[in-house]
Amino acid sequence: MESMKKQVSDRFPVDYGDFVLKSSDNVLFYFSRAILAYVSDFFRCMFELPSSDETQGTAQKPLIVTETADVLKGFLEQIDAKTLPPGFGHDNVIDILEAARKYQVPVIITRFEAEIHREHQLRNVASRSNDLLLLSHPLVVLYIALHHDIESVGKWAIQELARCSSRFIEEENVEIPAKASQYVQKLRRGRIQHFQKYIDILAKTRPPRQAGSSQGPFMRFPEDTCIDCATYRSEWLLQLDRSLEREPNWKTFARVYSAENPAPCVTCKGDKSRLRFGSGSVSRFSEWAIEVRRLEDSGPAWPIM
Repeated sequence: MESMKKQVSDRFPVDYGDFVLKSSDNVLFYFSRAILAYVSDFFRCMFELPSSDETQGTAQKPLIVTETADVLKGFLEQIDAKTLPPGFGHDNVIDILEAARKYQVPVIITRFEAEIHREHQLRNVASRSNDLLLLSHPLVVLYIALHHDIESVGKWAIQELARCSSRFIEEENVEIPAKASQYVQKLRRGRIQHFQKYIDILAKTRPPRQAGSSQGPFMRFPEDTCIDCATYRSEWLLQLDRSLEREPNWKTFARVYSAENPAPCVTCKGDKSRLRFGSGSVSRFSEWAIEVRRLEDSGPAWPIM
């Protein structure tokens, strides 16, 4: 982070380039005039005009911009091959892309789209989602897509918002238009209702009996099911419902559905895990997995404004 007390950027110090920019918090950045002219129509046109006191770009007469040092640093890093970061951080990505629009640097927008595409391809295998902007801040990504009209990025963000943890929406300090927000919430409600159909099927499925038990009639539980086992099954179904309400995706369903087997019941000594599954559970689980993944991969509507 650029220090407010420093007068010259650590990343772009004196002699790094022949053009000087000054951030809104009074930090000087030395950068290549040729690179600026190459990537930006704004700077190319400015350099072709007669210079003035405001556009000299010298240490004594730097070009004063409205971006903070952090944003200007991130912006310049994205157009300098020697400082190009591996991706986009969450803290100032909105401001960096806004600077790219302001100074007419389409390569930054293109690079952002390519990065989100890469993250989209990793969404089912990423072990650390916090490292991926699309998975950890999908609402920010959607905001950017709407603001810059990037259809592919917008669709990928909506897919994540329909299935991500609700905290990624509730804790995000960014606002999208009401129509977009309503569309995302509609998709999430539909996804939750889809999983609730599975839970209803599980609730109505009769669990198998204990080995060696009698074959008397029963509705939801076999006659050898004690109250503790029945309570366990009800709590398991409730946990499925609550977990999917917060995070309506297949990964959550599979995790709770196939949770670690519990210890034998202290009351009847029976295997409580049998109460989670009925006949045909393996084939049903596989069918549901295919169905949900097809749903999660389906393309949402665009534009949504």
